Amino acid sequence: MSRAYLAVDAGNSKTVALVNDAEGTVLGRGRGGNGDIYGAASVPSALSSVFDAVAAALSDAGLTPSDIVSAAFRMAGVDYPEDAEFWDGHIRERLGGLGRWSVKNDAYASLRLLDGTGIAVSITVGTGPAVAARAADGQEEHSGFFVFDHLGGGGLGGEALKAVCQAWMGIGPATSLTSALCELYDVPDAWHLRHDFTRRFGARPASDLWQASRAVLAAASDGDAVAVGLVEAQATAFVRYATWCAARVGTELGDLPVLLNGSVATSEHPAMRNALIAKLGPATRVVVADASPLSGVVLDALAEGGVAIGPELLARVRSAHPDDFLSTL
Repeated sequence: MSRAYLAVDAGNSKTVALVNDAEGTVLGRGRGGNGDIYGAASVPSALSSVFDAVAAALSDAGLTPSDIVSAAFRMAGVDYPEDAEFWDGHIRERLGGLGRWSVKNDAYASLRLLDGTGIAVSITVGTGPAVAARAADGQEEHSGFFVFDHLGGGGLGGEALKAVCQAWMGIGPATSLTSALCELYDVPDAWHLRHDFTRRFGARPASDLWQASRAVLAAASDGDAVAVGLVEAQATAFVRYATWCAARVGTELGDLPVLLNGSVATSEHPAMRNALIAKLGPATRVVVADASPLSGVVLDALAEGGVAIGPELLARVRSAHPDDFLSTL
């Protein structure tokens, strides 16, 4: 058979794995849960999420690890060198037949989507934040644990809940988010909304607040001042971290193109990407990704396995997937 390549994108909301051939054709798919060793319920749970997704993709393709020429693992929670070493050990133990593999933070997942070289800055606004930079000389940096703001969909949801409750208390401005969140969570008012998330027994998990990010983006796109403020605050923070990542690889933000990705930045409601583009400024070349970070991981697996990444291959890896394969909620 033709040479096969494995791509794994592990995050806090899900883990997805693909097996592709050298032409970018999908041979097998697999999906698991939270693959972040810092964010999952336990380290064994994160391990199961990742290796179950890999096993499903290999089974779907009818292949074994020894059939894989090159694998790329891009994973939330690979923040320090010892995290990569941890995963290396488990990959070696469980998938020892792999030809070769690399392990990096998931912030690097989207970099090759821009032009195939991977030389860029990536700002991924999904459930959480991921920012990375790679310079022409190969120097790399990512945000990892050096993000000190609650960013991404989770952060938007949390701030929206706060804004709605403070508006109800009379200590914050009125906002259309009140009706939007009460409808979303099927509660009559802000008191019940707060109670649903904080009561001692039967409280909603904090992860349910991720769902509110779409309501924030919609309200901001419609001009709600509170929602606009939440989005702009995040955009300002993301650009700060992108500037730092660029400096860490020896360049300036405007000297590298910037790729925007993630469900919040690429939403049908454009408020976040518009705010990011405005904060980045006209001197920065900004591209909005038209494929998921997983497609960037596929490109990494192919490139690291010796496959030349040209325009046709770049277009081909933007494969359609079943509706529920890449969904977060």
